Amino acid sequence: MTAASTDDTSAAIRELGRQVAAGFLRPAAALLLASLGFGLLLALYYTPLAAQLNQLGLRLYLLRPLHTGAAMAWIYLAGMAMAQRWLFEHVAAHAPPDRALTRARRMAWRARLQQGLWIASALLATAAYATGHTSGREYLEYPPWLAIPILAGWLLFAANFIAATRFALGSLPVYAWMWGTSVLLFVTSFLEAQAWLLDVLRARPVRDMAIQWQAMGSLVGSFNLLVYGSLSWLATRLSADATYARSNTAWALFLVGILNSFTNYGHHTYHLPQGETMKWVSFVVSMSEIAIFAKVAWDCSGLARKWAGRGGWPVVSALLIATTAWTALQLLLALVISVPPLNVFVHGTLAIPAHSMGTLIGIDTMAMLAVGLWLAGERHGEQAQSPRPHIGGVVLANAGLALMWSALLWVGVESGLRMARIGTLPWAGTFPDWLGPSLLLAGILLLAGIGALVGPLLRKHPTRG
Repeated sequence: MTAASTDDTSAAIRELGRQVAAGFLRPAAALLLASLGFGLLLALYYTPLAAQLNQLGLRLYLLRPLHTGAAMAWIYLAGMAMAQRWLFEHVAAHAPPDRALTRARRMAWRARLQQGLWIASALLATAAYATGHTSGREYLEYPPWLAIPILAGWLLFAANFIAATRFALGSLPVYAWMWGTSVLLFVTSFLEAQAWLLDVLRARPVRDMAIQWQAMGSLVGSFNLLVYGSLSWLATRLSADATYARSNTAWALFLVGILNSFTNYGHHTYHLPQGETMKWVSFVVSMSEIAIFAKVAWDCSGLARKWAGRGGWPVVSALLIATTAWTALQLLLALVISVPPLNVFVHGTLAIPAHSMGTLIGIDTMAMLAVGLWLAGERHGEQAQSPRPHIGGVVLANAGLALMWSALLWVGVESGLRMARIGTLPWAGTFPDWLGPSLLLAGILLLAGIGALVGPLLRKHPTRG
């Protein structure tokens, strides 16, 4: 092949990658907005309007899986957009020119089939929730048979990963390892999460609960790896420097993250009558996050410098700065609640939703919005036209998150201290009167802020300015 035809082939492959990424980004952004909308309705359950919601059929046990399911699907789909985009980039750069385009077209077919399976699964799960057909299993409320198309989608991504890398793992940067490990972690943990369907576990509730928490912890680890891999490649593209993605620091943090994915669930099961060895392993590994916290805290010291050097992507830079700050806060909170005597005060209180929501929105969502806006900007040939409204969106979203996080954490810690004094936890309807309006305002700010950011992710056709 001539140099010109090789360049044309590479350009065609990269365009295929952009199209595939856009195919994941659009439903991801729609699910993010849906999750925020359902979250607003859930906030009303902390107000006197809860009774009216029940009368309308918008019951808590139906809204919660819609909210959490849409939030998790947003992260997975957005992370998949970035991972697939890199796979096509890798094929364009490394595959034999005479076979590269054929390989890329097959990858695009598998990626679109994956999109179709996941979107169909989301729609069917929504229909099941709306009609009251749920499994009753936390985070797995959809009918069990829907696990099949979800798992099939991951296997299609695995096939694309293998087709692109050809198992040349030694030459891959850390973000590729993160994405590849995410597949293994999800598939094994997802299969483990279905173990509750076995009769032997239905007769052993303590073992069932331990397995559930372990599987859910590893599933969270799988989408964390999608996020971290996406951030690592984004940093490489923004800085035009791939040094960090192959550094010892990056690999060390990757290994700590993998270890945590398998064991950090332990702070959720300190109260279960299981072996002390497992509890100690979970505690020690959780404390290893101090190394990550130290690294993030150091990064926070340079936030002003990062903003000054934001270049042509001010909104993306603002989101990455927010991600860094929230990572520091959430790691500190995670370290605190991993200490058993302190865990007693907050487990089962609203401090745990503060931790989970702070992580899912402050770290994962801010990070994936940055990734999504970069992908959309690259596809549309734009960087930062009219950045001010978008910067305002970042500010609004983070103000809303800060309000929600502070309110939930305050009430959670207060509830834990009350339990220590009198031995009972407050139940629904006995929370402070200010909590409901605070959560509602926080939700409105989040929806307004993120709504101002997601427009480019929803755009279908490239428009060059």
